[in-house]
Amino acid sequence: MKERTQRIFSRFLRVNTPLTFEDLSKEFHISERTLRNELLLINEYLAENNYPAVTTSRGQGMKLVLPDQTTQKLLAQVGGHTDKDYYRPDERFLALLLEIADTTRTTLLYEMERKLQVSKSTLDEDMRKLRQYLYQYGTSVVSLTKQGIVLQGDERSIRSMLYEVMNSMTDIDQLMRYERTDAASFALEYLDPQVLQQLGHHYDELLKKSSAEANQLYRNQIILFVATWVRRVQGGNTVNDSTKARAEIKEGPVRSFVDAVCEDFSLYPSLNEIKYITFTIESFKPKDMNSSSDWVAAQLLAIQLIGHVEKVTGIPFSQEEEDLYEGLYKHINGLLSRAKNELQVFNPLKDTIKETYAAIYNAVACFSRRIEDYTKKSLPEDEIGFLTVYFSTSASRMNQEEQYVYQAVVICNHGISTGKLLAANLKKHFNIEIIAVLSSYELTFIDKLDADLIFTTISIEYPRKPILLLNPILMESDKKELKAFLNNHKDKRRKISNKLDATKLMQDVLALITDSGGIITPEGYQRVEETFKQHHLKINTREIQPMLQDVLYDSNILLNQEGENWKEVITKVALPLLNDEVIEERYINAMIRSVEEFGPYIVVGKHLALAHARPEDGVKKLGISVMTLKEPVHFGHPDNDPVKMVFCLAAVNSHSHIKIMKSLVELIDDTEKLSKLFVAEDVKTFNEVLHEEIH
Repeated sequence: MKERTQRIFSRFLRVNTPLTFEDLSKEFHISERTLRNELLLINEYLAENNYPAVTTSRGQGMKLVLPDQTTQKLLAQVGGHTDKDYYRPDERFLALLLEIADTTRTTLLYEMERKLQVSKSTLDEDMRKLRQYLYQYGTSVVSLTKQGIVLQGDERSIRSMLYEVMNSMTDIDQLMRYERTDAASFALEYLDPQVLQQLGHHYDELLKKSSAEANQLYRNQIILFVATWVRRVQGGNTVNDSTKARAEIKEGPVRSFVDAVCEDFSLYPSLNEIKYITFTIESFKPKDMNSSSDWVAAQLLAIQLIGHVEKVTGIPFSQEEEDLYEGLYKHINGLLSRAKNELQVFNPLKDTIKETYAAIYNAVACFSRRIEDYTKKSLPEDEIGFLTVYFSTSASRMNQEEQYVYQAVVICNHGISTGKLLAANLKKHFNIEIIAVLSSYELTFIDKLDADLIFTTISIEYPRKPILLLNPILMESDKKELKAFLNNHKDKRRKISNKLDATKLMQDVLALITDSGGIITPEGYQRVEETFKQHHLKINTREIQPMLQDVLYDSNILLNQEGENWKEVITKVALPLLNDEVIEERYINAMIRSVEEFGPYIVVGKHLALAHARPEDGVKKLGISVMTLKEPVHFGHPDNDPVKMVFCLAAVNSHSHIKIMKSLVELIDDTEKLSKLFVAEDVKTFNEVLHEEIH
């Protein structure tokens, strides 16, 4: 029984409700004709072993009815009946590539014919396809006298290529469980399960602790890439030391992880290699503002993306809680970093996301051109799929009812965002309150949580609570199964009342006080906030933020100033903040150094720059200043030079200045307002133009 037949067979064994041809065709991405052939094979197997066949009920679907003991027996057996009389073309491709990539042994084509059980002509055709595929990575296959067939090209490109191929052609979750199924067996032969196991141990010990949000998807992909790095370094394949390293080595969890890996596998890489792998690991993870030079660009893009998707879909995403913005911002921050290093996070669910959330996916895809303008690289569908999940989760959450009658946990190894999407859909369709999204590595936490049910996207055993296995993105067959499952566990229902989110009410109260001539002091604001909390009213403090006009004081507005070059311009616009002790002098140096290192990325719009650095570079409190230039100054931006106006932003964290950023986003797109600001002669006129239509 071949692998796909096994998976379809297992689906029948695990469900208690009928499955339709339409459900299964979508779930396994095959035609109904192919599905009928698979069912014939399954029924033949059942008949040969004296079991009843899969039956069809008119108007309901297909079902396999077996005693529980027999079902468990078949589930245990079915994995051992895989016939491998031949290798599929994609399996041969992966086997051939990884054999050639292994520089510790000699690869000869006639030996590969025997290993893959194919003719010379078939192998010649496989080699032709392989060469054609490698061309896009600037890599070729050459034959050397003593080494046999080897890969030739830039080592960075070869590593990225190997990572992407193994990611796309294997189930990474199965790979991390060391399951030798189909193509995964070739990847495991190349990477070595013991290496993967040891890397997983170091990750959980050194990196998982440092992350507030343990994301299984990023964990697995980091381990896969580092395993590829270990294999290449062990084979004597290193990056060119003359290549400029993109990151300095800093002490911290990532450096400790790399040091542990090197010690474990007796690696003695060059300083350039250490910089390379350290930065690569950082590139995979979603980032906050303290770990990236792109944080302002990421925030601007996140705000613009929310506005765009809201406009296209008509869904009021801007009213959603901070999770949407926070998730998008961190993901885009990581995305920009990955693009710089030519890395890609693989999204195994992108096709399902694209189909299930087509309207949102298409809106995000349309916006992707703005991200591509910044990265100068095309945005992969994998990343578009990830961004879509944040919006889909938010949309599902907005449609939820206010009371939930079941309390459960979700177990998902496809990543935190996908787990949250499943949780949101369970809430939306079935009144299920999800109190935690965990990975299979965190099962020990379940007993510590007040949960009655478990919903999982992977097969697990947990006898103490009822479990239901679901697809990460709910299919119609899952929904039928869910209804039956919840009906069988009605005794688990409970009522939970949510606290009222009184953020908008508090904002209105504060506005009434100021409109009546009162003054809101920090102490007064704190007393109002405490009063609301004493009455059990939820306050989202991230929504209570200053606006641009609250922070941009008249003394911080400099008009018609002169500047010989961009360094002088940055220094001059920052002086009001320095004089007010909003920033330290080293913050000015950090802003200049950042442009020197990363280029004119601070030129965020036509003739408009936003100078900034990281909070730890010398920010004491939130502040902003602005300066218009008598004569425009070139910063080196190919599209938006020359600069006529510069803002200087001093931010203390990733969220307290979001309303200010929203105002700047509106300004970037308002060419008419910008034109008026460029020529404003006095501060009063400048403020009137800047703050018109801002409420």
